Amino acid sequence: MSVPLADAVDIGRAVSAARRAFDHGPWPRLSGPERAGYLKRLTQALRERLPLLAQLWTDQVGAPASFAQKLTPFGASRFDFFATLAEHYAFDDWRPTQRGRACVRRVPVGVAALIAPWNATFPIVSQQIAAALAAGCTMVVKSPPECPFDALIIAECAAAAGIPPGVLNVVTAGREAGAQLVQSRDIDKISFTGSVATGQWIQRAATDRLARVTLELGGKSAAILLDDVDLPAALAALVPFTMPFSGQICFAQTRVLVPRHRHDEIAEAYASVVARMKVGDPHDANTAIGPVLNARQRERVRGYIERGIAEGAALVTGGTGNAGFERGFYVAPTVFSRVTSTMAIAREEIFGPVVSILPYDSVDQAVEIANDSDYGLSGSVFGADGERAFDVACRLRTGNVGINGVEIAPNVPFGGMKRSGIGREGGREGLEAYLETQAIFVPGAAA
Repeated sequence: MSVPLADAVDIGRAVSAARRAFDHGPWPRLSGPERAGYLKRLTQALRERLPLLAQLWTDQVGAPASFAQKLTPFGASRFDFFATLAEHYAFDDWRPTQRGRACVRRVPVGVAALIAPWNATFPIVSQQIAAALAAGCTMVVKSPPECPFDALIIAECAAAAGIPPGVLNVVTAGREAGAQLVQSRDIDKISFTGSVATGQWIQRAATDRLARVTLELGGKSAAILLDDVDLPAALAALVPFTMPFSGQICFAQTRVLVPRHRHDEIAEAYASVVARMKVGDPHDANTAIGPVLNARQRERVRGYIERGIAEGAALVTGGTGNAGFERGFYVAPTVFSRVTSTMAIAREEIFGPVVSILPYDSVDQAVEIANDSDYGLSGSVFGADGERAFDVACRLRTGNVGINGVEIAPNVPFGGMKRSGIGREGGREGLEAYLETQAIFVPGAAA
């Protein structure tokens, strides 16, 4: 199968369709409960296609089938959440004033450009689309060339649900066409998930016309294992999130911070769990680690491994080889110990199956090491005393922190601090990112 790449004409037509649908169509003028009805029908149509969407995740970018089958339903759950939220959200709030009263309205921001990454297109674009639809926006979705089918399937479901033409427009496009979309003066809001460099460019382009922006960018998340941690339980909960999808997930817990006096014990135990993870064909249900996206990404990851060795980190397992495969872009799951915060492998987002173990001498130092990062997307704290772990979590400068596990929920906002982004997707906050506030003063008796 093939999908045509959008050119400048296609982008212009998609933006024009979304603009007409917002300025003259019914969608922004429907009530929240009315939009919720459409979203519920869309969700049902999506649920019928979840097996196809999971298979596409594996076929398009090599996500292990077990991983794809587990995470694909999260996309549908986001539509469920925003349908319910739209049904009950108070879009109008009446308040008393000196002259009478005011209606504080939450109105759709306008036409949104939704730009999704290749690594987790369906869950991420589902969150963007569902929130924008619930708010009453119209939109142009830019699908990545590596993963073009997911948003098209959502658009198919939207049409089946009766969502009016022009509300949801999908284009598959590369960088140049994406730049045209971002720079269009008919785009009022941009939601982007991807690299820091592209996010910075989008921020600058949006600033010229003060377009609203939500950016979910990179991560270098730290998992802190406290000295009272139940190690077997912690590893069972943590390891799947240290290199999910071969480490090609933004919230991967790629820095593991451990008490210095337990460093060797934890490093050995962690490496032994990683060594038992099956590396192989992503279509095999038993595979935990598949290939990385392409040859360029494989060489990038190998370069970081070589740099880690050169900078003095101890290679516990893995390395730069092809994990025993003659074909495919494989990198053996790699674990470094005795890593310091000055090393590149501890500071830069590798986007591959590489994890660094860093020792600390006190909880204060663990917090300092965790926060000594340009990024602040995710993190976790593991310990037997839940209250103590919560106190440590509250000291971390990162958007999301898990206690004794890692979790993402549709009703909870997700996003980062520092270079990990601006704004939040998901939760009530995710809906409000697609709304503007308008106050209308009405003279007369106060309500």
